[in-house]
Amino acid sequence: MVSVVVTVYNGESYIEKALQSIIEQTRKPDEIVVIDDASTDRTRDIVLKSFAGKVVYHRNPTNRERCYSRNKGFSLSQGEYVFFMDYDDLWEEHHVETLLRLWGDAQIVYSFPRRLIDATGKVIKRSSRSLPQDPCMAVFSGVVGYPSATAFRRDYFLEYKDPYMVREDWEVFVRACLLGYRIKLVDTDTVMIREHSRRSSKSRRLYEGTKRVYEEYVNRLPEEYLPYFLFHVGDMAMRFGELREGWSLVLKAVAKKPSLLTSGRELLVLLKRGFRFWR
Repeated sequence: MVSVVVTVYNGESYIEKALQSIIEQTRKPDEIVVIDDASTDRTRDIVLKSFAGKVVYHRNPTNRERCYSRNKGFSLSQGEYVFFMDYDDLWEEHHVETLLRLWGDAQIVYSFPRRLIDATGKVIKRSSRSLPQDPCMAVFSGVVGYPSATAFRRDYFLEYKDPYMVREDWEVFVRACLLGYRIKLVDTDTVMIREHSRRSSKSRRLYEGTKRVYEEYVNRLPEEYLPYFLFHVGDMAMRFGELREGWSLVLKAVAKKPSLLTSGRELLVLLKRGFRFWR
C-alpha cells in the first residue's frame, strides 16, 4: 500500500496542481493525506471542492508548521510506503511507479530533483551535478533533503524535529545515516521543485537550522565524511553573509581533505560567496 502525505499552508496558488500530479500517477497511491496547517487563504475550499472523496483532509486547529504537519500526516496514513509532497512541487506521472521499481531493500529512497520550476511550471534551472555513489556522502555534503523527493518504508520513518527548522528535511537524513539506515539515492529526474518568493530557502532560518544540525552532529560524524559536512555548513554560512565562520569551516574541511578544491563546483562556491569584501 502506498500513501502520499501532502503538507500545505496558504497554498491556494499551487495545491491543485500538486494534488493533480499525484492523482495522475501511473501507479496510483492508495491514499493521499492532506494536512492543512491552518491556512487563511482558499486552500481548504480548493481541496474540498476539487478533490472531495479523493483525499483524506485534516486541518490543524492552529498553525504548527511543517514538522508537526508531516508527522501528523504520517500518523494518519496507513501505507507500507509513505511518500511526502510539498504543496508547491510537482511529480512526473511515473514518479511513484519508478521509485517502487527501484526500491529494492532500501529503508529510505530519495529521488534527486534536477529541475527547478517557476510559478507557471516552466523549468528555470536544471542541475547537472554528479551524485556520489555513497548515499551518506551525498547526505553529509548537503545534497539531499527535499521532502517531495523523499519516501520511507513505514517501519523506518524518522519523525521530523522542530529544533532543526528549516533544515529538518536534511537532519532526518543525517540521523538516518548515523543510525545505519539503508538509503537509496536514485537519479530519476521525476521531481520538480518550485521557486517562488515564499520558499524557505530564501530565509535566514535556513542558515540557523543548518547551524543547529552542525552543532548537534559535528562530533558524531565518521571522520571520512566530516570534510564534506564542514564544507557544506561553511558554504551555507557564506551564503548568508557569515564570512568569518564560513571561511573557518571551509578551511578546516580543506585541511582534512585537500582534494575538495579539485572540484570546479567547490571552487566556484568559494569565488561566489567567499570574497564579498563589502560584508
